[in-house]
Amino acid sequence: MRSAYHFFDCRASYGMRCYRAPGSFYRKEDLLRKMADYSIDCALVYHSLSKEYDPMVGNHVLCREIKDDKNLFPVWAVQPHYTGEFDTPSKLLEDMKANGVKALTMFPAPSSQNFSFAEFTCGEIFHMCEEHQIPFFVDMDQMGGIAAVDWLCAAHPKLPLVVTKVNYRIDRDLYPLLDKYRNFYIEVSGYKPFEGIKSICERFGAGRLIFGTGMPESAGGAAVGLVTYADITDSEKNMIASGNLKKLLGGVAL
Repeated sequence: MRSAYHFFDCRASYGMRCYRAPGSFYRKEDLLRKMADYSIDCALVYHSLSKEYDPMVGNHVLCREIKDDKNLFPVWAVQPHYTGEFDTPSKLLEDMKANGVKALTMFPAPSSQNFSFAEFTCGEIFHMCEEHQIPFFVDMDQMGGIAAVDWLCAAHPKLPLVVTKVNYRIDRDLYPLLDKYRNFYIEVSGYKPFEGIKSICERFGAGRLIFGTGMPESAGGAAVGLVTYADITDSEKNMIASGNLKKLLGGVAL
């Protein structure tokens, strides 16, 4: 049965991985099948190669492989350019325009690509995203914790920042930052405090929450259930399910 809401996943991926978790999948076709099973209409996706091998290789493999899929949209992984391993921000912007890319992510953690999530390394990328209103998605564990949200939003107050892979024990730190900044958003799949979504909607508005699943590492159906069964209005559910993400992507100026 089709969902009453139009779900647009902001956090999905596919591709072979160094470690494949039990029950997960890796093929693009499996992702599309799971999306259909959970009534998820569209998804922003990155390729596993962009995280576990080389971002530039993975980014272009992604665009080649999803070019005929009307419900999959590319998210490119980025790195600092100073060592010559990655394009400069100006060249990156040209390639994004050419490939219809409107969202970025990165994997700076020591267990991933091992570079500092700081102004001196990534500031030019953040400035580019801020200037062109490009949504920037990053897992909480990749950015080194919630304190990074504070300095990043302070340094780049117009950067559309979507923090993904949050946990259920975050509210004491999350609420003061939601009060302080208007330019960052929470992806909901890991946000599972009791009536957490309802409380965010009541205090800060549904516009601060964005639907994502984390597939294939997480179960897409659980994320759909978080929104579908939240004690909020249908209008708020539609905003979280797809409206907020569409608004961010619609504001990109390439």
